[in-house]
Amino acid sequence: MPKMRASFQGLVRLLAQSLYPEPDVFIRELLQNAHDSIQLRRVHEPEPAGEIRIDVDEANRALSFSDNGTGMDRRDIEEFLSVIGSTGTGSRARELASHDVAVATIGQFGIGLLSAFVVAERIEVYTRKPMASHAWRWVNHGGEDYELDALPASAQPPGTRVVVTLAADRTDFLDGRRIRQTARRYADFLSFPILLDGFGPINAVNAPWHEPSWRDPGERERLLSAFLSQRYADPPLLVIPVDLSNPQALGGLFIPSRYAPGGQAGGTVDLFQTRMSIRPNDAELLPEWARFVRGVVDCPALQPTAARDNVVRDGAYHALREALGEIIVTALLDLAARDRPRFLQLCDWHHDAIKGMAARHADFGAAVLDHLPFETHQGQLTLPDYLSRQVTTSDGRRPLYFFTHAADANQFYTLCQARGLLAINAGRPFDETLLRRYAEQHPKTVELKPLDRLDDPAWYERLDVAEQAEYARLERAMDRALAEMETRVKTQVRRFRPDDLSAVLLAGQRIAAFDAMEQTLEKPFLLDGLAELAGEVRDRLRRQPLTLLLNAAHPLVRRLGEVANPAETRYRPLLTGLYHAALLNAQHRLTPAAARRFHADLQALLLEHLELQVRDSAASIRN
Repeated sequence: MPKMRASFQGLVRLLAQSLYPEPDVFIRELLQNAHDSIQLRRVHEPEPAGEIRIDVDEANRALSFSDNGTGMDRRDIEEFLSVIGSTGTGSRARELASHDVAVATIGQFGIGLLSAFVVAERIEVYTRKPMASHAWRWVNHGGEDYELDALPASAQPPGTRVVVTLAADRTDFLDGRRIRQTARRYADFLSFPILLDGFGPINAVNAPWHEPSWRDPGERERLLSAFLSQRYADPPLLVIPVDLSNPQALGGLFIPSRYAPGGQAGGTVDLFQTRMSIRPNDAELLPEWARFVRGVVDCPALQPTAARDNVVRDGAYHALREALGEIIVTALLDLAARDRPRFLQLCDWHHDAIKGMAARHADFGAAVLDHLPFETHQGQLTLPDYLSRQVTTSDGRRPLYFFTHAADANQFYTLCQARGLLAINAGRPFDETLLRRYAEQHPKTVELKPLDRLDDPAWYERLDVAEQAEYARLERAMDRALAEMETRVKTQVRRFRPDDLSAVLLAGQRIAAFDAMEQTLEKPFLLDGLAELAGEVRDRLRRQPLTLLLNAAHPLVRRLGEVANPAETRYRPLLTGLYHAALLNAQHRLTPAAARRFHADLQALLLEHLELQVRDSAASIRN
């Protein structure tokens, strides 16, 4: 039976390039191998101290990575180094674990050496076990054939030296600055110093959580603040230590002291495993509401992917995510209790995120709801501050006026100012949810009053029977004039303050949704399915009538109510003009068709006004 054939050299390079899309990861992989080798040796030999060296040989286009670790003999080379997918550190760690010896190794897959073939034309390995009488030299050019030679013990000190001969087009990796930056990015916290051309260490060696004073709370915060300030551009507004036992994790989170509007969509964590970076800027580890948080976390329980540039989203990962969320909530609760100005500053910067947290976490919400600011026409106010400015009603409660669409702010603030009252703009995410929760928590002292509904006659006074009959013609004429609009409108005449506000348009959320669908449909190259869905939603919204309230106290509305037949064609621009004025006052978007109609009606009214002025002027001259 014919057998499949494969090019070993091609397979090696394909694996290397597929697993390691970033060419500089070979530095990380070789540093990891060196770290693991030293760790394994130190189990039985605490001395000498571990050390990793990187040396640059520009003349030969070569980089060498040396360690004074456990080294390899011929059996190790043939079993681990020369077999793709076999791992020496993993099997060694299991062997040691069977003897109740704990060792923190990183490597697991036995393919890290492949990463060098992304940039190398040849790899040489020189290695010797500490007590061996001779050393070994292994050479591979990226193919299935390799060379293996025994060398005198004097040729290689105990440990391993990997020499990577770079391809002619990859000499950029001989740059010492690039090597230093890459080593620090991936291996800054390795417990052994990394020397570059004999100088160093170039890595920090110990993170704050590895220092003996980490257990002291005051010293821990000082160490962590200094570390985070050095690692990141922004100094921290709040430092949150990470010291978990299940899953085991160490590190630090922080909230930057500077706010960049429109910044990152989610919080990020530089993720380490056993002191080695495996995932910089992980945007999934923190909860969605914690998008203003950054930090560094080292968690040995995480399972890296084969390329070791990411982690498996398994139970340990999700447990860590949940635990970090709880740590952030606890830290913010503590901040709200002991430093209210700093907490309010944080709320001002990260309004939606903090409120999202409060909406999702009942305990957190109950603890901080009194401290959260809400928007009014008198500025940002907390709910206790807002309620202190409201008059208690006969039932002992204070009204909490609010509206749920930000675009309605102008018209509702106008209504409130006319009455000397305050309203909360609850149009931002989670605002309405939190207001309702607050009212539920204080049922005897707080009464919710939504302004975008008609069930409060104190705001929108109903007309008596006689007045209703007088304005019935105008309501019918208005509905007929607006029947050709893109949205259905139902007109009612009420009386409200101020007198110079002619109309109010309710159901702002529905208008916003309709506008969003209109804008979606206006986009070019819209997918057929999405266009069909947006059109269907728009049409459903169009069939739900808006409520247009005309103000019987306004002179124009009053005069139109006196007209015998307001449905006559000559009054139509006035009727549609009232609707468009209410739409614009509520700061809603005019669709292209509505804008054209508004423009035509305005031009007609202006022309009529001009003709009246000309006639009056001519009559004045004649007289």
